[in-house]
Amino acid sequence: MIAFLSAYPAHWDDWSQRLLAAARVTAALSLGGFVLAVLLGSLLTLALRSGSPWLRRTAGTYVQFIRAMPLLALLLAIYFVLPEAGLTLPGFWAGVVGLGLQGSAYVAEILRGGLASVHRGQREAGMTVGMTPWQVFVSVTAPQALRVMLPPLLNAYVSLLKDSSLCALIATDELMLTARAISSESFLPLQIFLLAGAFYFAIAFPLSMISRWLESRLLRGRRVMGAS
Repeated sequence: MIAFLSAYPAHWDDWSQRLLAAARVTAALSLGGFVLAVLLGSLLTLALRSGSPWLRRTAGTYVQFIRAMPLLALLLAIYFVLPEAGLTLPGFWAGVVGLGLQGSAYVAEILRGGLASVHRGQREAGMTVGMTPWQVFVSVTAPQALRVMLPPLLNAYVSLLKDSSLCALIATDELMLTARAISSESFLPLQIFLLAGAFYFAIAFPLSMISRWLESRLLRGRRVMGAS
């Protein structure tokens, strides 16, 4: 055990700097993918709730198809197949697009479920007192739906953050690819990957705790509102 741990002080300056730089890439990669997922997911939610059967079917088919496709297959298709069509993306942006497309299907279901949790009677009540549909959405529907959406959205981001490790396979200089490079140089894979796991934990654990806190707090608020 002493010999195992002695590798850390001996190599700490080099390992920590390289892994910290890679962790920043991982954070930017996952954040960019999540922003894209929220934007696309919002459009999908509008389509799923639209009055057009064609839009609903198209959006529903997209959601089911993307959820059934492995993320790795999607990333490889974006990185290796799109250049055949004349569109070449660097590894980082291919990762952002792949994570965004994959995440959009899950975000769409979260948004759709959150909006569906607000009873339609509240919308009708708002319209009755003279509010426009947009005013009803902003003042009545959205605040209540957001209470339901926030915890699963944070969980979706944490899941996307962990999935970003697959971007190492498309030459993205994120945390896992850097850990593999250091491992091949130092021949100390166990120490390196444990340290990389600690970096992932340091990023993801606070978000998981915030999600749990929000879920318990918002659920308690809904109980108080229901009791009143």
